[in-house]
Amino acid sequence: MVQARQICVYSAAAKDGVFREGGELAARAMQGLFDFYLDDQDPRRGFAFSIDASGDRVSQTRDSYTHAFILFSLASLYEVTGEKRLLSAAESTLQFVDRHLVCPDHGGLLNCHPSAESVKRQNPLMHLLEACLALHEAAPEGPYFERAQGVVRLFEDRLLQRAAGALPEIFAADWSLDSAVAAFFEPGHHFEWIWLLDWFCRLGGRVASQSEDRLWESAQACGLDSRGWCYDAVSLDRRLLSRSTRLWPHTEGAKAGIVRHEAGDPEGLSLCARMLQTLNELFLGRPFGGGWIDRFNANLEPTVDYVPASSLYHLYGAFREIDRSRARQAAQLAF
Repeated sequence: MVQARQICVYSAAAKDGVFREGGELAARAMQGLFDFYLDDQDPRRGFAFSIDASGDRVSQTRDSYTHAFILFSLASLYEVTGEKRLLSAAESTLQFVDRHLVCPDHGGLLNCHPSAESVKRQNPLMHLLEACLALHEAAPEGPYFERAQGVVRLFEDRLLQRAAGALPEIFAADWSLDSAVAAFFEPGHHFEWIWLLDWFCRLGGRVASQSEDRLWESAQACGLDSRGWCYDAVSLDRRLLSRSTRLWPHTEGAKAGIVRHEAGDPEGLSLCARMLQTLNELFLGRPFGGGWIDRFNANLEPTVDYVPASSLYHLYGAFREIDRSRARQAAQLAF
């Protein structure tokens, strides 16, 4: 998953002209994915979950979340290189997803293959939507937008709990709420879905008018403290479950704020500014220049002693979206 995220970032940076060498680095990393994570370099057999420093397999599990990012990385690098083999690999990867990771009984994704779990999670679906939208932008002639529509339909029909105004993280196998599992949501994922649903609509999709509003209201009402720090977890009845805070929800909050601002919400730009302020004051530039702290506990003590590379995907995505918004506003003023 982290390899795929880095490919997405460096491909986007190359396309944006921010880091032109990124395309070559992303291509080398993609070849590494094929060499080390595939059996016989065949995406139809799925990508292994992890390897060690020598390239030996640590886990042969085929993980849904990981495969969503692999699809996203294939779309991202294809936009830079135009190599048809990348689209072919995406099609083969989707064949594996359809055979082994799509739930045949209730739709959506199983968490992994093989799987003994009786619960499902919204997170792999969210990133599958992201991957399908990226693939559609890269290759509009493909079947990817129809797949995105299927994910959005499941989100609206089963995942979003409209009465609570919340998107739970964990469901039973049939996408009902599992009474044996604490029902909670993550405000950062509310923000992330707002941005993705807006992207889906910009590409021609349709979303129920209140879906984004409900996610936005609940995330702001009980997911943030007065300083603008985004909490990790909130119960469906809006009780705070975890006062710890991580870097990535603030990047997604900034993106959601931009989306809401451009839709005419007067609170959107203010939230974006608060998220960026928190990033600068709390997370970025530590423990060394250009680094970041990933997570703090309730006492604002760092809970990890390393800088996770996976966070770069969130950071670059947020800064890229803010830059695009500025460009759109400048174009409107010029017109």
